[in-house]
Amino acid sequence: MRVSEPDREHSARQRVSALAANVSSLAEDAWNGLDFRRRLVLTGLALRQGLRRVRGSLVPILTATLAAWLAFTITHDWLGHPTPFFAPVAAWICLGFTYNRVPRKVAEIGAGAAIGVGIGELILYGFGAGAWQLATGLLIGGLMGRLLDRGDLFTIQCGVNAMIVVGMGTMPTNEVGAGPSRVLDALVGAGVALLLSVLLPGDLLVRPRRYVSHLLTELATAFAMLGEGLRCGDRERLRDAHAQLRGVQRVLEDAEKVWQSTADIVALNPAMWRHRPQVDELGRQLRLCTRALHTTEMLLRQSRGVVDERGPLPIIGRLTDEAAAALHAMSGSVRQWHAPRRARTLAIELAAQCAPGVVNVTDWRRSVLLSVMRSVAIDLLQLTGLSRAQARTYLPDAEGDIGGPDAALTGDEGSVVWGADDLR
Repeated sequence: MRVSEPDREHSARQRVSALAANVSSLAEDAWNGLDFRRRLVLTGLALRQGLRRVRGSLVPILTATLAAWLAFTITHDWLGHPTPFFAPVAAWICLGFTYNRVPRKVAEIGAGAAIGVGIGELILYGFGAGAWQLATGLLIGGLMGRLLDRGDLFTIQCGVNAMIVVGMGTMPTNEVGAGPSRVLDALVGAGVALLLSVLLPGDLLVRPRRYVSHLLTELATAFAMLGEGLRCGDRERLRDAHAQLRGVQRVLEDAEKVWQSTADIVALNPAMWRHRPQVDELGRQLRLCTRALHTTEMLLRQSRGVVDERGPLPIIGRLTDEAAAALHAMSGSVRQWHAPRRARTLAIELAAQCAPGVVNVTDWRRSVLLSVMRSVAIDLLQLTGLSRAQARTYLPDAEGDIGGPDAALTGDEGSVVWGADDLR
């Protein structure tokens, strides 16, 4: 069956249109990604995150550097090894750049490094150096690591160090240690790291508290941006708030990793079980921050549509400013670890104003925003230690509240650290 000329032209136009649509979609996605990163830079969140990482890692990096120097000094000056490469490397790898150094984990990584070096030495001594020997060292090291321990870092150290030792044998002049000295270098580096991890354990709760405090601060910044955009009807400022919220999600993910590491350490060490209430409260804060973040995203989506249709919303903007103030107060309480009396007072005042009769909102679109703000007030009250049932008692006309995305959640008990009775 022959296709007519008009049909062929129509089919070609359709293909061209589809191709143009795909190119346009790809260009829009690329621009949105660039716009998000640009706004993160403009709002300062990217720089603040980087500075916090530097501030939080400065002391651990200095400690790991000290361990590497001590390991090199011991093996070079005391044991007489001319180039003890593996001693400082093992010390640095074992300690890394985080505060949460579990002695068992440090010993595990050090043992993996020493075993890997030993496997590499045996292969180098028995079969020489070459491509297949290097691959064999990596294979045996990886399998040995899985046999002896289930930890990923242990297996990585076994394989990588075996591969490095064999690889060094291919150099024209192999001067980085020799024979058993390399295994001894790795053991010395691991031993120094283990000793420092025991002598300098640090305060395990400082780091997760700092991360949760930063998370609350960045969420408060998002509310401040949202309030400014609502008061002025500034859509660009609302886009800044959207970029800020996406950045807050990254801060939340980092905070969850730090908290989980601390929780694991406390659970494994009986001497630290006394810290369980604080660790549990920090985990509760993270869960509530996740919920508050989702509520804020919904508030932002609704706000952008209402601003486009109705213009500035100074009443709702004022409420978001008050939410930002409560979050800032809560951030200070978590950072200093004292009862959040100021934050609870501000949250109660916000809840009292989230009633249609108080703010005189009659338009249904603005009523939707007010309903979401009522959910924000509940989230803030729970952050201060109240259960969900206790928080709702401060909300006017709570029985008629539309509620937010988590209105039907159960199991929202109050804080065991900052309960309702603790702040009276």
